[in-house]
Amino acid sequence: MRRSKSFILLSAILLCICLTVTGLAQGGILTELWNSGCDLLFHTDNVTVTGEASFSLDGQLFKTAKLHYVQDGCNSLYDLTLLTPRANGDERESGWIIIADEKGNCYVMERYYPGTYKTGFDTPNNTLLRRSVRLDAMTDLGGMLVGPLEGMLPDGALTVTEEGGTKQVRLLLTENQIPGMAVSALNMAASYLSDRWFVFGRERTLVEDACIPFENYITVTQALTDGTVRWSLREADVTFSLDAQGRMTAAQGSVRAASTFWDEVVREVTVRFDLAFENFGTSHVEPFDPDAYNVVPMYVFQSENREEPVRVLEDDEWDDMMNRSSALLSALGYSISDDSTFCGWYSGDVICVDAAFADGTECLCVFEEDGTLVGLENLTAAWDFSTEADAEDVAAPLAAEAKDRLLAFVAEYNPALAEVMGTLSVEGKMTGEDGGLYLVFEDMENYSSLYVIQAEPALRIEYFSSGAAY
Repeated sequence: MRRSKSFILLSAILLCICLTVTGLAQGGILTELWNSGCDLLFHTDNVTVTGEASFSLDGQLFKTAKLHYVQDGCNSLYDLTLLTPRANGDERESGWIIIADEKGNCYVMERYYPGTYKTGFDTPNNTLLRRSVRLDAMTDLGGMLVGPLEGMLPDGALTVTEEGGTKQVRLLLTENQIPGMAVSALNMAASYLSDRWFVFGRERTLVEDACIPFENYITVTQALTDGTVRWSLREADVTFSLDAQGRMTAAQGSVRAASTFWDEVVREVTVRFDLAFENFGTSHVEPFDPDAYNVVPMYVFQSENREEPVRVLEDDEWDDMMNRSSALLSALGYSISDDSTFCGWYSGDVICVDAAFADGTECLCVFEEDGTLVGLENLTAAWDFSTEADAEDVAAPLAAEAKDRLLAFVAEYNPALAEVMGTLSVEGKMTGEDGGLYLVFEDMENYSSLYVIQAEPALRIEYFSSGAAY
């Protein structure tokens, strides 16, 4: 189950900044802080993390996050609340609770869909950040850099306080106190994290034709993580707490960093955070129980698992839904003619309409009772999800055109979803049996929608689910 990649990436960049600047500390505390941070992120299998962070762009708040995360071996509980300011002064609340178990099952409860849950599957993970061969190489490189960086700090930048076997380490740095080696290490880490979560290299954003203007991104978070080509640290005031066993138990402070976009426009990002790491060895995650959360399974649009019809539509209902389906499919580019046939039925609380065309194509549309579209599938499509491949070499203009088409589609046929939708990004590509190219899009921030769009020979939406769990 993918998580909110852009938010995770921005948070991970923050962690890299913290670990990088702690690598400038003097004396033995240097290695102690580095090892403690790496142990916490990559080697601790039982811990509870709580905290809050705020993110501002050029002094304007754009996101507040509240986190409660429990790691219990390969069982985990991930409770995240995101608050985004609105233009009218209030806040849009989003987020989720994800419970994962040792078998790789994920149970997702999103705030957009109260009272429901959906399921997914992922590789079981027993640490805060999953290790990889490349990530191990990056942390090994960081460990080798901390030695040469010792002694580069001016007097007074580092304060260490010890009491009862615990330590508090405060690091205060300004822009002209940051060695170039540390800045280079930070950007290498940021580039790796972008590759890991977005599956493309930073070098692509240096090609102007492949770059998207900052204001064209749906969210600030996506723009920063996707379009930043260079990070630099302007100020850091961070305090770490270590217990008698050398474990990191808290981290709080603020970091100001400069984001240089591909067009060389520089924007300032300020992150304020307060995190606590506790309950080492005693953290526990209960198995998922829908009754404990008062949730029921979310309706998941997958044609192969369709329920049998519950009841047929009344005449007036049928006329409305047939007309709506016909207009929708015609607008999407499907060949509606006098030979086209439609049939409809209720399946639970949704209305299904099956359309068959003279050329052999068959589509299924799924509507809520008020006519809102929640699912669409070309049942005779030449693509298959099992053939999905990485999207790193999809031409940027084609991806942008397809995304614009999808955004207009959602705005027209599911306005409520358009209001809360997060970042829409290309997640994969498929080559169909007909030789056509198909792109997979997903809402990367809220996981509220999934799409397949035919890109070649012509743009056409083939699949849409407003709550699919793949």
